[in-house]
Amino acid sequence: MRTAPSLLLAALLLAVSVPGNAFCPKNGFVCFITSKSAGSLTHQDITQRGIEALDKRYFGVPKLTASMQKALDQIIEADAKVDEDQTSSAKHFDGENAAGAQLRLATLKQNVLDALRSDPINTTGARDNLGSALHTIQDFYSHSNWVEQGNSGAHPGVGRPGSLPFAGPATPTCDGFTDTGLFCANSSNLVGSLLTSGYYGGEDRVKPGSFKCSHGGPLDKSSPSSDILGYFREGINKDTLYCDISPHSGFHNTAAAAAIAGTQQFVEDIKAEITPAQLKALLGAGPTLAFAIDTTGSMGGIIAGVRASAISIVDARLGTDEEPLQYVLAPFNDPFTGPTIATNDAGLFKGAISGLGASGGGDCPELAMTGMYNGLSLADPGGDLFMYTDATAKDAGLAGAVISLAKSKDIKIYPVLFGSCSPLTPGFLQAAAETGGQVFFLFGGEASTVTQLADLVVRNNVVQVLSLVDTYSTAKSYTVPVDSSMSRLTVSVSGTVQGVQPVVTLTRPDGVVVTAANATRFLSLSSGVIISIDSPPRGAWTLSISGSPDQTYVNVNGVADLAFNSFRLARFGAQPPHQGLLTIDGEPGPGQSLYAIAALTGIDSAPQFQLRRKNFELLSPLPLEADQTDSGRFFGALTVPNEAFVAYATGTDSSGLPYQRLVSVMVQPQTVSVVPPSRQDLRPGVTTTLTYQVRNEGPAGTFSISATDDQHYIASISPNVLTLASGASANVTVTLTPPASARIGSSDSITVTAQSTSVVTVHNSASLTVFVTGAVQVPGRPDFIAAIVGQETVAPGVIGVDVRFTNTGVGTAHDMALSSLALRTLAGTGTVTLNTALSPALPFVTPNVDVGSFFTVRLTFNVPATVQRFSVAENGSVTDLNGVIYAYSQAQSVIPK
Repeated sequence: MRTAPSLLLAALLLAVSVPGNAFCPKNGFVCFITSKSAGSLTHQDITQRGIEALDKRYFGVPKLTASMQKALDQIIEADAKVDEDQTSSAKHFDGENAAGAQLRLATLKQNVLDALRSDPINTTGARDNLGSALHTIQDFYSHSNWVEQGNSGAHPGVGRPGSLPFAGPATPTCDGFTDTGLFCANSSNLVGSLLTSGYYGGEDRVKPGSFKCSHGGPLDKSSPSSDILGYFREGINKDTLYCDISPHSGFHNTAAAAAIAGTQQFVEDIKAEITPAQLKALLGAGPTLAFAIDTTGSMGGIIAGVRASAISIVDARLGTDEEPLQYVLAPFNDPFTGPTIATNDAGLFKGAISGLGASGGGDCPELAMTGMYNGLSLADPGGDLFMYTDATAKDAGLAGAVISLAKSKDIKIYPVLFGSCSPLTPGFLQAAAETGGQVFFLFGGEASTVTQLADLVVRNNVVQVLSLVDTYSTAKSYTVPVDSSMSRLTVSVSGTVQGVQPVVTLTRPDGVVVTAANATRFLSLSSGVIISIDSPPRGAWTLSISGSPDQTYVNVNGVADLAFNSFRLARFGAQPPHQGLLTIDGEPGPGQSLYAIAALTGIDSAPQFQLRRKNFELLSPLPLEADQTDSGRFFGALTVPNEAFVAYATGTDSSGLPYQRLVSVMVQPQTVSVVPPSRQDLRPGVTTTLTYQVRNEGPAGTFSISATDDQHYIASISPNVLTLASGASANVTVTLTPPASARIGSSDSITVTAQSTSVVTVHNSASLTVFVTGAVQVPGRPDFIAAIVGQETVAPGVIGVDVRFTNTGVGTAHDMALSSLALRTLAGTGTVTLNTALSPALPFVTPNVDVGSFFTVRLTFNVPATVQRFSVAENGSVTDLNGVIYAYSQAQSVIPK
């Protein structure tokens, strides 16, 4: 019999129109239910388990380092995003489209290799392409009859050159079904000895007849239904352990195990074609050492001090487990920046930093924000960036873009300031506070000393215990728990008044005060103190701070296996029944209802989570529930507070000792938001326009708009300034033109930021990664179908609907315009209207949509409570490559939730 949660799921699924198909995505709604009973494995579980085992074997580590897990998280995100397209059979190994799937895998593998062989190594492109490929490989095992044939391991041909022995279009593969019960989908009976995979209604491969297998499960229109509601549809998928969703659910565990083996086989094949350094880059086997340095004339002595310490760090780590995976150097002055380098060659980095000279100057401000952005854009996710200058920022308006990019990559910013020829740039302070970094305000002769901090925090297994910004006119004390996994403790305190040193007292559990004589490293700076202790005694330490009445930064780090790897906010999205928790882009809005996702490693029991202000004051506890298929992952509902916060996790380790960890990146709720478009591919030498939407839910204000990208393909942004009333929105267009020499498969990460011109802390951004494709634009008529793929209650009486437009024609769309909407109430009473403040301005134009590609538009409607169901009709036009214009009209029904 079907369980109560399953009945609930069925009811929810009947309210939507388009299903998905695959193993469950990470933290999917279906998996949220099944994890409490049977524990279906998700794409996230499969990818995590497969690559984690390879990391341990390749690099000889008992647990993944922080940088390895961040690299793996990128791969998992790219894997999950494939489910956004439910029309391509090749992406999901559906409809016996083995040839299309194999071609896709060959292309993606080559993209991975090209990205790893580029200079500098393009880790983002490599990981995105790998994750996308792994989704298709994993779906082979869930959607084909490979495991039903008695196999339990990886297929030797999937993702490798050559064809697969799939049945042809006229060969029978299924004959009837087995009735599996009143509340289960009927299980299709396989026939023949050839490989096959189920067909899915709505994809680009039409089922030839009843002699072929269907995918099955909810709403698969290629399959007959065994109930009057049309829910239990027969087929062969093994996506979950729920029989109503997966007719061959009994094979789920075997298929998941085979998918793990197939994941590893594909990565092993890539490993065989790349160098050890490229493998380390792909899988994140090492930290990143990144510097942005002012090179104007007054910086001569400072550069010499930084150079000496940086080269010393590099030399000390060569050949060790702590040898950096990546070195980044971003010089800047005025009016120039660069050349920025990112390399895994220690000799090249040392040569570049040795070659830095100080010259020019004469005026005060320098392009510090641009320098930091250049360094961040080339840096791998995770890690730290140290910025050195003795001037204010000429480009202070880019502070929001710098902060947003750093937070999206989980990179801490350490502005190291040596005097200032004009008032201190507020953006420096904000960047350190929001990213979990630290500001130092020092004298020039201290450059070499403070750079030693990089050696302490740029480590494989650095964890955060405290990260504070506060004032200390009077003494404040904190308990610092040192658990059994911690092998080093580092305390760093710095004020923002040059020459005023905070009074810092660190006391061991036995009551002994730490001094220069009994610390491993004790650095006394003019406005700060850095203390590091190797093999710290276990137990409760005490940190006391006083004598620093201005803004003061406190970071307590450790080197430990027990880590709080990530904390993210997400919303439900994608297509049912494969709805998942999709990470939001940028900052959330205050009061927004979202979900929190936390990941820890090395824990023995479930932690307790808290939201705290940056000064450590408690905002609220955060109850999160464990994912039953991954004991280190937790998720639960969250109403976003009306102020900034960071997330802490506390508990006891396997020895019963208390621990404390945090993700020090601050969540800064914002009343301005930036909504990115769907991803579009770029083509060498061809101009593409992306349309973003900026919304203002706060007081009326003016916002500067900036757009930056890794590859410097941006040709223009319009407008540069927006004045928005409260509740208003406007479109921003970003035009990109890759050169004709742009490499196929390369990626470009674009960040668009809206920054208040009057309040430095009001800013938000959206990041989008696009790829350069070699696909030929096809002449012929484009045509579009529209489908609702997501729905959200934005506020009482206000509903957001995500409408996906897919080019199902035979030609590339040069321009696709959504010109008007027609709304009609179908059940109930009242009139539905378009919320013009929260919806994009019409006409909404999207260029260059390839055959089979899609884009998604968020439309927001004002819906009276008396409306039970209404229809949305989209009308517009589409232009082919020859300039011929065609009209289209699509309609869907919506049931308000």
